[in-house]
Amino acid sequence: MRLLSAHAIACMTRQDVARLLKRFQEEANDDVNNIRVLCDTLSGRMICEWEARDKITLIEWLKKCNVQLRGTGEWVMTVQYESVGNELKTPTQTH
Repeated sequence: MRLLSAHAIACMTRQDVARLLKRFQEEANDDVNNIRVLCDTLSGRMICEWEARDKITLIEWLKKCNVQLRGTGEWVMTVQYESVGNELKTPTQTH
């Protein structure tokens, strides 16, 4: 299933985010795979797109990678629908 996560990345540089992305790629497995990382180091925010077995599996995997969800500003969301052109569709799996 497709999921999105939001994270605060205060004080992380571009190089720090690149190292985190590398860790995501190295730790990927059949249950969790990072699709994309979008971030703004100036505002200290990062959004990640994932393909994962389920939400709980992703959250546990993130903890293993030392990425904690703290407070209400950080979250994991299941992507139930996405827009493709002018249509609303169920996301397709990427792997």
